[in-house]
Amino acid sequence: MRLYRDPDHPGRLAINTAFYNRIAESEDSRRRVLQHIVPLRSGWAWEVRAGQVCRIVTVAGPQVCDLNVWNLHNPRERFWAARTRQIQGAHVTTHDRLWSSLPYLRPMLTFTRDTLPREPTSNGGRCHDLLGSRCDPYLYKL
Repeated sequence: MRLYRDPDHPGRLAINTAFYNRIAESEDSRRRVLQHIVPLRSGWAWEVRAGQVCRIVTVAGPQVCDLNVWNLHNPRERFWAARTRQIQGAHVTTHDRLWSSLPYLRPMLTFTRDTLPREPTSNGGRCHDLLGSRCDPYLYKL
């Protein structure tokens, strides 16, 4: 269920899908500046600046990835899964956004492409859910 999408009154949730589709389709014209494979049961942090494209790929079959996002210039502004879930839904996909914490409450990133299936897996799992283990007590001690 998507709570806040009203085509007659889009407000801040309006998204220029043509713009983001052009970004997704321009993959061949971009220059890769970084590539890294994260080993199992480990983590990795990197910078993605405004205007850059970040691509996360599953390289070895079904995998789990916890993604956390902070504003490089203000660590108090970070990805807020609960509010994103209210705005976008429990499972995010192309053209959905990850929203930041209060008092900022603004899009931190926008999905330009989603190559994983939206249907539940044979085990009942779904892709890109906002329901998982991000509540780890050590998360904010980085």
